[in-house]
Parts: sequence; structure tokens; C-alpha cells
Amino acid sequence: MRSPLTWALAVLAAGAAFASPAAARDRLDPMEMLARSDADRDGRVSRAEFIDARRDRFKRMDRNDDGYFSDDDLPRMVRKRAGEKMDRAIDALDANRDGRLSRAEFVDGPTRLFDLGDRDRNGVIDRAEMDRLKAVVEARRGD
Repeated sequence: MRSPLTWALAVLAAGAAFASPAAARDRLDPMEMLARSDADRDGRVSRAEFIDARRDRFKRMDRNDDGYFSDDDLPRMVRKRAGEKMDRAIDALDANRDGRLSRAEFVDGPTRLFDLGDRDRNGVIDRAEMDRLKAVVEARRGD
């Protein structure tokens, strides 16, 4: 069973994939998003890299550039298919409960995936922590 955060990230990643042709190439699962956060390619993901990657992802999700991710950013076809799942994903991260996800809520919001991976709490997920996190995420999914 997926946790609400895993669902939120997966659905938002899917929404971002449909939001634009460039984003479609980026259709990722949460573990792949975490791995791609490694900007300096040193095999470790710092909290700063993780947050920077979230900032970049939000730019791709916010198609109309209004500072929010909402229904307006999704093609009608996607909204019909994933509407309820998308609503749950947004609700999981929508701190002020206004029905849309602001840049600040997404970028500066809870970093549960990172926190789960950073077992030693040093602000960096190393290769061993990444492998452990992958096993945890797969177990939760039932893979």
C-alpha cells in the first residue's frame, strides 16, 4: 500500500508529465526523482539539492506560470482521468487548504521522502541510504 506522500509525489509527477512535452520526458517515480536530485553527480543527495530539484519540478508543473499548481495546469483529458487522485495529491501538500498547491507549499513543504532516506540525519542521502530507502518504498508499494 502506498503512503499518502508516495501517492502525492507519484500523482504530481504524472501530472507534471502531462503538463508539457518537456515534462513528459521527466515522468518519474519518487525514487527516480530523488536520484535525479543529485545535481553534482557525486552519488549523494543533499537537502539543498533535493529542494532545488523540487523548485525546478514546480516550474515545469506550473504551466500557466501563476505560482500555483491547480486544475488550470492540466489538460482536460488528464483532469478527467486523474482528477480524484490529483485532488488527493494536492490535498496532501496543500498547507493552507485553498485547493491549489503554491510554489512555497511544494518547494518548502515537508520533505518526508528526504527525511525518510536521511537515516543518520546529516542532511545528505548517501548511496547506502538510497538503497535502503528504495527497499522501503518498494515494500510499501508491494513491489
